Order: sequence, then C-alpha cells, then structure tokens
Amino acid sequence: MSSFSSTNVSSSSSTSVSDNESKINLLLSTSSSDLPSRPQAEDFTKELTCPLCLEWFKEPVILPCGHNFCKPCIEEIWGRAEVSLCPECQAQSPDRQYIRNIVLEKLVEKIKGFHVGKCSQQKCSKHGEPLKLFWKVDGKLACFLCRDAQKPEDQSSQFLLLPDAVQLYAEKLISTRTQLEATVQELKTLKNAQQEKISCHKENKFHLQHHISLEFLKLHQFLHGREKRLMNELQEEGKIILQEMEANLNKLQEKWQRAKETVLRIQSRLYQHSSIDFLTVLCVLHRLEQKTGTLLSLGALVCHELSLGQFKGPIQYNAWKEMKSILGPGLSLVTLDPKTAHPNLVLSEDLRCVRHDDTKQMLPDTPERFDSSVAVLGSEGFTSGKHYWEVEVENKTKWTLGVVKESISRKGNNTLSPRDGYWLIRLRNRNKFKALDIPVRGLTLNTSLSRIGVYLDYEGGQVSFYDANKMSHIYTFMDTFTEKLYPYFCPCLNDSSENSEPLKIFFNM
Repeated sequence: MSSFSSTNVSSSSSTSVSDNESKINLLLSTSSSDLPSRPQAEDFTKELTCPLCLEWFKEPVILPCGHNFCKPCIEEIWGRAEVSLCPECQAQSPDRQYIRNIVLEKLVEKIKGFHVGKCSQQKCSKHGEPLKLFWKVDGKLACFLCRDAQKPEDQSSQFLLLPDAVQLYAEKLISTRTQLEATVQELKTLKNAQQEKISCHKENKFHLQHHISLEFLKLHQFLHGREKRLMNELQEEGKIILQEMEANLNKLQEKWQRAKETVLRIQSRLYQHSSIDFLTVLCVLHRLEQKTGTLLSLGALVCHELSLGQFKGPIQYNAWKEMKSILGPGLSLVTLDPKTAHPNLVLSEDLRCVRHDDTKQMLPDTPERFDSSVAVLGSEGFTSGKHYWEVEVENKTKWTLGVVKESISRKGNNTLSPRDGYWLIRLRNRNKFKALDIPVRGLTLNTSLSRIGVYLDYEGGQVSFYDANKMSHIYTFMDTFTEKLYPYFCPCLNDSSENSEPLKIFFNM
C-alpha cells in the first residue's frame, strides 16, 4: 500500500485530533467526582468511532481528504471498487494513499482504559442490539435480529452490512453526481442560450417597433398633407364666395337705404296744406320719375355653394388612391413566364391566369420548362427589394404557391423545401393546409381562403403569406437569399374538373 507525507493531511483534521487528545487528557486528569456526564462523554467518544463499522478505531488511517477509517474497513471497500474514493466525501485518493494515524490510535487506547467504557453504539430500538446492517426496504439501520425476523429469501436481498451499504450508495451517489454535473452543464448552456435569445428578442422587438413607426409615419405624413391641402382649398374657395356675397349685400344695403329715404320724402309732401307747397312736389316727382328705374331695381341675390363633389365626396377613397403612390411595396405587376410552364398548363392571353388541362401541348422541352411539376414561374425575378402580389384561389381544392430560387431543377420530381430552394405553402383536399418548411408545418384554416398574399423581403430574408381579404398572417419563412428568386404557381391537376378553376394573379386595387 502506498503512503503519502503527513503534510498532506488537512489542518482541520490535525486540529480535530489535537482537540480530542486534549479532551481525553482532561478526562483522565479529572477525579471521579468531577467526571463529565455520560452524554458529555459520548459526545467526544463518537469522534473515536469508525464511520464504517461503528466500532472503536482499529489501526486508524487518515486519507488525504482528512477523514479517518479503520484500515481493514477502508481496504475492504477499496478492494471491491475500481476507484479509491473517500466514503465520507467521495474525494479521490490517488494510488489508494493513506497514512497511519498514530495520535488517533493512542487516543482510542487511552479511552478504552478509562471507565467511561466501550464506545457507545447506536442500538436497535426494537431489539436493543447494535445497528450493524442497512435495511434497503425501509432505508434505515437495523440489527441482525431485524434481519433474522424477515423471510429467508429477503434476508440477503434486503440487508447489507454497513461497509457494503456505504460502498453501494457511495457509488450510486457518485453516478448521480456525474449525471447531475452533466445536467448542470447542459442547464448552464441552455441558460446562456436563453439569455441570448431574450437579448435578441428585445433587440428584434425594438427594430420592429421602429420599423412600424416609420411605416405609419409615412402614412400619417401623407394623410396630414392631404387633409391640409383639402382644407386650404376649402378655405380659399369659401373665401372667394363669401367676399362676393358680402359685396352684393353692401350694394343691397345702399339701395334699401336710398329707397327708404325717398319713401319718407314722398310721404311728407302728401300732407302739405298749402297748394303752392304741395305743387312744388311736382318738381320732386319729375326727378323721381327720371330715377324710377334705378330705385325700383332690386338687384340680384348672389348664392354660390361650396362644391360638395369636391369637399363631401369619397374623400377617403380618393386619398387611398393617391396613397398608393407612396405604398412600399405596392401591388407588384407579376405576370407568368410561358417558357417555364408545364406542357399541360394553359395560360391566359394576359399571362395572369393558369389552369391545368388534360391535353398535353407540344412544346419544346427547354431547360427552363417544368416537365413533372405542373408549375409555372413569374416572368420577373427579384434580387433585391420588397415585393408583394396576390393570387386568387377561390373554388380550388388544391394548389401550391410561393417563391423559388432560379437554380432549382425544372426536371423530374424534387423535394420542395427551403433547403432545396423552395419557400412554399400548399392546399390539398380543400382543407389540408401546410407550410413546406423543415419540418413540414400544418396550418389551420379558420375560413375558406379565396385570395393569398405573398410578401418577399429579399434583404430581410423573409417570405410571408397572408389571407389577402383580411390581411391576416398565415406563415413566414426566414432564410438568407443569395440568388434570383421567382414567384411560383402550381394550380395542380384538374381532377376531372373538380379543381378546374385557374390561379389568377390579382392586379386591381
């Protein structure tokens, strides 16, 4: 057996041994009348008991960790184990090193010779015998009589000697500790990852808030400008009309005043008693007759109305139509590329509708043309910017829509996934709605879809789908785009006219 230098023993262990020696020397030098009580004696004699066999130390040895055991006890445990560990703290003892604890051995001999007696052992509360066994069923210490009271077949399986129990459960604790250490490391990794995700979430939330504010700021500025312009037009037109009506009111006021004064003058002449004075009114009457036309002319009523058609028409709709010029993105003018269409697909003249027909057309089998998937691409690809288009899918039982990269194979059957350059959603059997992601994600259809909106943000790596009638979000793919992307349209087979309706690219707003 290897040994190690006494300097390797921890200071705490040395202190403990010295304390015990002092206690024993004090006990030995005390007269019988001054002896400590039995509980007090048992308190320090417990420290002279081997934790494995619960007896006085026999040939006590101290391990590098500072714990003491009987030499036979520790060698028996180590003899059955692959790794030499301390039964108390599971610290490893390299090369099974220990040294003889002479001080502890002397203390044990001294206390044995003293009339405090044999080391106090724990006794079985039922039988009064020393507790030498471990009862696995109850998880407590037991005596030999407890074991003998059990069925013969249970005695060997349910009871272990204390050293064996210590070894068994020490190994289990070590195994559990190893598992927990791995769990702690995994939890630390998860914790760090979660903290990073929270940080990214907060940053992303901030950027999205900023983006939303900017987008609506553009609308607010446009609407405010449109409102201000219309209000200025109303003020200007209202001012001109008001000035004209007020000028006419002033003219009418003057005419009314002059006519009123003339009526009073005539009235005063009618009641003259002197014939001479009365007849002088003839001169006045002559002048009045000359001015009759002017006095009796009432003038015209000026009544101009503000334009209801301009100021009380479809103001919101007019503003919305003007707003289209600032929408980003607006509705993209997407058309279909005949050179890519499967031979069984029929395209409309304006290249905005596509349907499947049972009759295969005689078309050149070029590299651009699909020969297995009944699909067609948009005529224009995108390498930058934000784009949005809508496709009518009403009354169709199945279809596939989305975006694909330019280099996809147009020949044979291919895996439709983002890894292969496809960012698609599809409908089957009227109600089986899926996003062809990794893995494929089932989607919920709350109502029947009649129009699908497709949004592409090339630099942002985003492809999103919407119920275009409600502009409610359906699904979003996030990726990194490195080549040209094209709109993808697959009306699927017509299924004996059950799915004969075409896919229609919507272009009216």
